[in-house]
Amino acid sequence: MEKDIIVLDLETKKTFDEVGGQQNRHLLGVSLVGIYSYNRDQYRGFREEEFPELLEILKNVGLVIGFNSKPFDFPVLQPYYQDFDLKTIPHLDILEEVVFALGHRLKLESVAQSTLGYGKSGSGLDAIMYYRNNDWESLSKYCLDDVKVTKEVYDYGKEHGHIWYTNSGQKEKIIARWANGNGKTVEQKIHDALSSGDQLEIEYIDEKGQTTSRKIDIQRIMGPKVKAYCHLRGAVRVFDIDKIKTAKVAGKMGSWQNTLL
Repeated sequence: MEKDIIVLDLETKKTFDEVGGQQNRHLLGVSLVGIYSYNRDQYRGFREEEFPELLEILKNVGLVIGFNSKPFDFPVLQPYYQDFDLKTIPHLDILEEVVFALGHRLKLESVAQSTLGYGKSGSGLDAIMYYRNNDWESLSKYCLDDVKVTKEVYDYGKEHGHIWYTNSGQKEKIIARWANGNGKTVEQKIHDALSSGDQLEIEYIDEKGQTTSRKIDIQRIMGPKVKAYCHLRGAVRVFDIDKIKTAKVAGKMGSWQNTLL
């Protein structure tokens, strides 16, 4: 089995004000670390007493993915591992990629809303309140929701070759350098399916930010949109290509389309 890839996010016990500012982030303390494992297809939270188990996972991963994780999450977590340098772990920080492309920072919420149509479920202050109230269920949900959003942004970039942000009311692309250069993007798969007569199974983001799986037979590509017969709806629909999270061949198009063309 290939080395695992994990997505990581953590919540702190204290605020920056309580430790004397951002330069003292190593004093914040960690209440919970949340991860998603690609090998296991599983989300999991780790409390402080479980950090030794987490370290064994981190020592053996092929890649850790986070958002603002190099300057924040890892320095906050490092005091718990005096005999291991977390900087030695292969690490993709999506915020670092954003800064590389744009020259300035963006919040995960901003990138997620533009890319996925939904974002975070609260703020870091909520997480600190959950910890202090001993509400581990709410804390775990909040932390793993952040992990999920980060994972979804990463996956979108891998599938499309870019993610999105909003600039003066207009959506603009940020190149995802982590995309698989040997694989085809969603847009390329759509063009191939039309020319080859292949039916596609897609995951589509609707107006509410919800994702549904559906099979489509493509009739026409119209710039950033595609006209296709949707088997879920039983009708011809127009889809925004940037809202198609994933696409894979599901067989050949139905014979009905030949009569239409």
